[in-house]
Amino acid sequence: MLSSQPVNSIDDNGIRGPRAWLAIVALACLTACGGSGGGGAASVPAPPDPPAPTAAQSPGGVWFGFDEAAEQVVFYISETGEFRLVMHPDGGPFPSFGGGNVAVSSGDVVSGSFERPGPLSENFQRGEDLGCSVSGSVRERQSLAVDVVCSDSGGVVYDQALTLIYEGNSYERASSLDAFAGDYTLEFRPETNALNVAGDGALFGRYHNGANCTVNGIASIIDPEYSLISVRWTMSDCTDPFGEYEGVEMSGFAQASPAPTDTAGRYYFLLTGRTPNGLYSISVIYEPV
Repeated sequence: MLSSQPVNSIDDNGIRGPRAWLAIVALACLTACGGSGGGGAASVPAPPDPPAPTAAQSPGGVWFGFDEAAEQVVFYISETGEFRLVMHPDGGPFPSFGGGNVAVSSGDVVSGSFERPGPLSENFQRGEDLGCSVSGSVRERQSLAVDVVCSDSGGVVYDQALTLIYEGNSYERASSLDAFAGDYTLEFRPETNALNVAGDGALFGRYHNGANCTVNGIASIIDPEYSLISVRWTMSDCTDPFGEYEGVEMSGFAQASPAPTDTAGRYYFLLTGRTPNGLYSISVIYEPV
C-alpha cells in the first residue's frame, strides 16, 4: 500500500531563475577575461538541475510495489496524509500492518513516520514494535519513491528503497455515507460479528476476532472523489481472557472492495490501535447482510 502517500511541490530549493543565471555567466566572464591578463578561456558552468514541480503534489492514493525480497507492499494514503500499510517483515511468513502519517513539502518531497508490529517468530511470538521513517518523493497519481527505515531498541532492522506505482482503479472511485450505510458481518463467525453503519456515519457492532468486544465509532468521508473512508471506533465490553482490548481506540480506513469479482457492497477495513501489549491491527472484509 497501498497515497495516506496515495494516497499528496513548491520551489523552495534555491534554483536560480533566468536573471540570476545571466548574472553568474557575466561574473564568470569578467573574472576570466579581465584583470591582470591571466589568459585562458572561461569554463562554461553546467546547466541547473530541472526544477521540482511548483504545485504541491498530493500523496493520496493506493500504491503497490515489492520489496527486495519480492514481497508485496501496499500503501493506503488519504488526501489528508493519513497512512496505513501492508508489508512483510524480513523473513516473516505473515503480512504486517502499520499506521502513521506523511506530508509533502517543497513541492514533491515526502516525509513521515509510522509504527508497525515486530515480526512473528517461528513459534508465533511477536517481536518488539518498530518505529519507521518514510522519506522520498511523489509524482501525483503516478509514482511514489521512498526510503523506509524501521528500528527497534536494538537499532535498524529494516532499510529499503521502495518504488510504488499508483493504482487509480482502486483509489479513484467515489465514496459516500449513503452507499456505505447498512448492516455487515464477517465471512468467518458471522453469528458473532456484526457491524451497523448509520446514514450519518455512526458505527455500532460486535467484533469477535481475537478481541471479542463491542465497537462504537464514526465513519466520515475524507474526499468524495476517492475511495478511502475514515473509520474510528472504540472497543468496550471485551471478553478476551487478557483484557488488553478494553478501551482501545482503532483508526484507519474502509474501502469498497475493488475486485470486480467480489460480492457487491463488500468493504475492506484496515485499522490500527495501541493496546497495553503493543500495536494491534484489524484487516478484514465486511460483507453486507
